[in-house]
Amino acid sequence: MTVLLADRYRTTDLLGVGGTASVYRAHDCRLHRDVAVKIFNATTSDDDAYRRQHIETILLTTLNHPGLVTVHDAGMHKDQEGRTAGYLVMEFVDGEDLSHLLQRGALPADVVAQLGADMADALAYIHSEGVIHRDVKPANILLFYSSDHGTRLYPKLTDFGIARVVEAASATAVGATIGTANYLSPEQAKGDPLDRRSDIYSLGLVLLECLLGEKSFPGPVVEAALARLLRDPDVPDSLGPDWVRLLRQMTARDPLLRPDAHEVALRLRSHDDAPFRAGVVDSGILPAPPGAIGGTEAGDLLTGGVFTGSVHIPAPPSRAPSIH
Repeated sequence: MTVLLADRYRTTDLLGVGGTASVYRAHDCRLHRDVAVKIFNATTSDDDAYRRQHIETILLTTLNHPGLVTVHDAGMHKDQEGRTAGYLVMEFVDGEDLSHLLQRGALPADVVAQLGADMADALAYIHSEGVIHRDVKPANILLFYSSDHGTRLYPKLTDFGIARVVEAASATAVGATIGTANYLSPEQAKGDPLDRRSDIYSLGLVLLECLLGEKSFPGPVVEAALARLLRDPDVPDSLGPDWVRLLRQMTARDPLLRPDAHEVALRLRSHDDAPFRAGVVDSGILPAPPGAIGGTEAGDLLTGGVFTGSVHIPAPPSRAPSIH
């Protein structure tokens, strides 16, 4: 069903459905361009879902980086049943997410190094703004070409719905384990306090999956979450010494042993002779061509962040607003 938001954004295709929101392709009738619209599930009381919506909206309007999806607008919408729902209007990224690309197999090492450095740059930025993403995974990394004649893929980090601000009040219960089981850091799996190094662990698992074509911790939720408490992910020597050293440090169970995001980016871009090209036989899997539109798995939504300014998160409102 088509919905017109703010007398301006007309929804067209449904791109993905998650537990708290749905994402649509839409047309901006004023600027005549396609956008992505994330419509949150209607909320009517002081609940955790609305608090997360509020936090995400604030975060996304205070962050600005090429590795994050741009937010154009935000507002409230009343549906036909009179329920109030918030929405975000974002740039439409014409591409697929990394999880769909990995379904076709492992990626060449030089592609992984480029994507990894770009994502590390984006994480270094949000960490410098006091934000921890907490759900870095392939489904939250959108890929696109800069133009129809682009020669490489660029990633954009998405879905800040469970992000938190360092040393700020959490939008979720203290000690709650939030994230995707296959990519949780050990401290997330234990429900311990987190800092920015948790994102580094998750990114390390993502890069390892890109190189090997398989998850380090597959299986059911509990099994996948607990496995990292008992062992480190397998980083085979066949990847080459540069990859082995970096990935083992990124996925160290002790957070103090992990490099920060800026160091990861520098190391992946460190040498003109591209040491991270070595150690992996190219799989022959080519990145998706321009124009391919990837969907999302249940619970995986397209989001992003923009605009300048330091992050300031006010206390979440006690009740969801209504439209008068």
